[in-house]
Amino acid sequence: MAAIKKLFFVLLVIFLFSSLIPNVFNYRNKLSFYQQTKKELDDEKKRQIELQTQIVKKKSSDEVEKTIRNKLNLLKENEVALIIPSPTPKVIKITPTPAPNYIQWWNLFFK
Repeated sequence: MAAIKKLFFVLLVIFLFSSLIPNVFNYRNKLSFYQQTKKELDDEKKRQIELQTQIVKKKSSDEVEKTIRNKLNLLKENEVALIIPSPTPKVIKITPTPAPNYIQWWNLFFK
């Protein structure tokens, strides 16, 4: 009788562990999915805040004026545009370095 109780107890423990192990793996998978989703949500919230600050910045009158001046090349009244030409590159004539004197004399007499 004691052997039957021990066998029953061992089978019960094996059954409980066999049902527990898949649940633990399932929990770990769901936990990693949750953490990944939470990280993505935080990243999107940061991005949303950045975009909202850009919208507020773009709507300011100073930024609108800067855009008009830089991109559209427009001026205010009584302003004069000063256009400075870009410098042209100077042509540098490269002169080869002359051979030493003894080689020039050698070439003169023997070649």
